[in-house]
Amino acid sequence: MTFVAVSPLARACSRALLVLCAVLLSVAPSSANASLLADRLELVMYGRVGAAWTPSGRYIMGRTFNLTGSAIGGRLEEGDYLEPTVKLHLLEKKDEPDAPYVDMVLTPAMFSTNGLFASLLSNRAGPALQIELFQGYIEAGNVLLPRLRVWAGARFYRGADVHIADYFYFNNLSGQGAGIAYGPADVAVLMQSSTAGSQYNFDVDGDGRFDVRRQRTTFVGQYVHKVEAGHSFHFLGELHLLPALQARLADGTERELTSDFGWVLGAKAHLDLGNGSFNDVSLRYGSRIANGGRGGSQTWDTFGLPSLTGQYSDASSVEAVDHFLYNFGSALSLNAYGILHWNRGGSGLRTDKSLDFAVGARSTVYLSDNIHLINEASFQGLRPGGGPLATAVKLSIAPTFVPTGQRSVWARPHFRIFYTIAFYDQNARDALTAPYLQAVASAGSEVPSIGHYLGTRVEWWF
Repeated sequence: MTFVAVSPLARACSRALLVLCAVLLSVAPSSANASLLADRLELVMYGRVGAAWTPSGRYIMGRTFNLTGSAIGGRLEEGDYLEPTVKLHLLEKKDEPDAPYVDMVLTPAMFSTNGLFASLLSNRAGPALQIELFQGYIEAGNVLLPRLRVWAGARFYRGADVHIADYFYFNNLSGQGAGIAYGPADVAVLMQSSTAGSQYNFDVDGDGRFDVRRQRTTFVGQYVHKVEAGHSFHFLGELHLLPALQARLADGTERELTSDFGWVLGAKAHLDLGNGSFNDVSLRYGSRIANGGRGGSQTWDTFGLPSLTGQYSDASSVEAVDHFLYNFGSALSLNAYGILHWNRGGSGLRTDKSLDFAVGARSTVYLSDNIHLINEASFQGLRPGGGPLATAVKLSIAPTFVPTGQRSVWARPHFRIFYTIAFYDQNARDALTAPYLQAVASAGSEVPSIGHYLGTRVEWWF
């Protein structure tokens, strides 16, 4: 029998999961004495697991064809991922909209660290499974006042989603902090830092490791105005603050990371087209240190280089998204999007810029209640550092078995067999912009202009 090494982090996470399972078992009803909390426990989950093949025989599981390395441009090549969520209703859940509630939410996420095969039986290359805690927070609502909600902890603080590109856009502020909402108004304060990068850290003693850290504080305000027929308008504002940080270096000299700030303004319109159809259009502008957004990153992932003063005075970013779904009765659904990101750093250098875009569409043909035919096409581009524009075209076909029999793009689980072909221009091949190209490139050989990906995957949520 072969044994696989397990990291201390994996062992700690395993113990945490065992404790969680023990808690779940303790609140489960028994024949002798049903627990008072058994009817207050809710379990939801997102997951996808599959396999992939390419004619070269190279290992490409989870190696996206997309130029930005994200799922923007199509998500069918994404690797294995498991995300269970446990929600405990500390107050008994009621159907009345103004009934008081208190919820504890815990979401671990599981994925492979060395090749995106989640199963130990399929992945024998060392420690295989990484577990991270994405959510751990408590929310209370309608306790002091009807429609008043408060929360604190780490949570998915986001809303708008282009699902077929696996992209949360406009207000993806998932992180750690606290917030309060009353009706359509929502405010929060969030904290952000990093153990990497000079924006947050000093190396005081010159050993190559950062010794002194600082953190960013982000204030968020949102308001959703609903109008007739299900339409709505969503407004977003963010203020980012970084304090000055002083440190005495090993040679006795003083050094300072200067203070800086940034802000974000955004607006989003939701048009309800009836029968489950909709069109969402959004525009977001970020300034100074809040200029994140390249390839779908969050606004606090500051893009580019600072000026000579260490600040991002001239940095900025733009995100524009159009996302729509139209259901043509029970025969066909069409889901499409257009996504654009433009970013500029604070250095003023011509190369301190980035542009990426993708336009894509997915049609779902309901051949029967249980057999759906999914077809996808996308065109995408990336111009990093002011260099030449790299482009790619992707086409996919995915016969899908849907055991629930729902004629809907949201029906799950999906059992898919899919084939994707991608066509890369010379600039994309020269720069190896896509993870797939990096995986199949060989030293001294010509990088292929066409990529093939045959896969099978089950995707579920409940």
